[in-house]
Amino acid sequence: MCKKCSFLVAFLLFFKFNYSQEHVLLDTINNEVFKNEIEQFYLVQSKKTEAIISQLENYKVKEEMKEIFANKKANFLQDLKNRKYLYHKEISPVIEKIFDDIKAKNPNENFNEIKIILALGEEINAYNYGEGIVAINLPLIINVNDELELSFIICHEIAHQKLNHVFSSIQSQSQKGNSSEMIEKAKELKKVKYNRSGLAKNEVKNFVYGARRFSREKEQQADSLGFVYFRNTNPKFVLKSVEALANLKYVDKEKDSLTSKDYHEIFENSKVVFQEEWIETEDFQDYYYQTNTGIWNIDSLRTHPDIDLRVKYLKNTFKIDESQIYEFNKLNYISLKSKSKYDEIVMLFYLKEYGKSLYKTMILLKDDKENPILKKMMYDNLFMISEYKSQYKLNQCLETESPYNSKSYNAFLSFIRNLRKATLSQIISIYEY
Repeated sequence: MCKKCSFLVAFLLFFKFNYSQEHVLLDTINNEVFKNEIEQFYLVQSKKTEAIISQLENYKVKEEMKEIFANKKANFLQDLKNRKYLYHKEISPVIEKIFDDIKAKNPNENFNEIKIILALGEEINAYNYGEGIVAINLPLIINVNDELELSFIICHEIAHQKLNHVFSSIQSQSQKGNSSEMIEKAKELKKVKYNRSGLAKNEVKNFVYGARRFSREKEQQADSLGFVYFRNTNPKFVLKSVEALANLKYVDKEKDSLTSKDYHEIFENSKVVFQEEWIETEDFQDYYYQTNTGIWNIDSLRTHPDIDLRVKYLKNTFKIDESQIYEFNKLNYISLKSKSKYDEIVMLFYLKEYGKSLYKTMILLKDDKENPILKKMMYDNLFMISEYKSQYKLNQCLETESPYNSKSYNAFLSFIRNLRKATLSQIISIYEY
């Protein structure tokens, strides 16, 4: 990595917004304390899980679950070491306050064996990892409308933990043994020669995050118990529970885009004359794409079974009155969302998603052209893309065009791939610092 990019490794990036507030990007000043606390908590919870597994009667299921949870434990501790989970001095307190309110308003529930933590992951997602860990991916903070929607999502994931859904789902999979679905998927992906231990090592991690990891029945259970927690916490705002669910259908719909004019303004100077053919892309208008891609997808809250049915279920079961609408102050959360967009581009850079980081940086830059952090991120991402391109590894940091993408994002992907080395070097020089 270039020396000019080294500041990202330390995660100590500062910039000032026009309202004179200093924001620390992905601040991990307290991360060592946080890491030690979460590690000790997880180890304690893991021992409890191991004790339960040791009491299982079926020897084959017991041995498989031992290996599954051993790998699951190793994965979590490695991710924690690699700072996938971290403490952010502005975002983490918001999550903590929401959880504290839930605990205070549900005094009959014991939440002491649950931790809610911020995670670096590009998916707009939250998930219950098991062993008391609920993780909130950074992009979810940006894409929910307010604290109340985030509160319901947290209540839903807490409910999964209280109902022990991760453990029971993995146990159910182990009991199924050599299921034809798992065998065929393993063959298709060519990741492992099918056997129990092979799947434990290579595929169970995906199952933990999988979009179908919980059945419709379990999702309804988590929705119901989560709603009770949420209603107790926010009795005037119960309608926000179904609004939170409904929002998940559209949460990953692109909210901004890049136009030809934006490319001209961002890249064109005396050295570079922008050419329209650089952003020409394939027309996917009539392209049919299979949407059911199987159990190995990374979990998305949007893909939890049947959002519309879940909304209807909550409304009917709990007789939610849609006429009761109360106003509340969401200005502080709007401010946090705005600032967290800058955290997101740094996160994507750290995850080596240089294409996505550059795209989101460009979207921010078009309305904030003199922002020094954005200019640095332009250079750093372009530099790393150039390095990968020169090594013929561009696909490792840049997606390919897809009918799943917006026209704007596909045009961006086409733009990067169409640039010759000399032109890319000229563009990089625009933002060199």
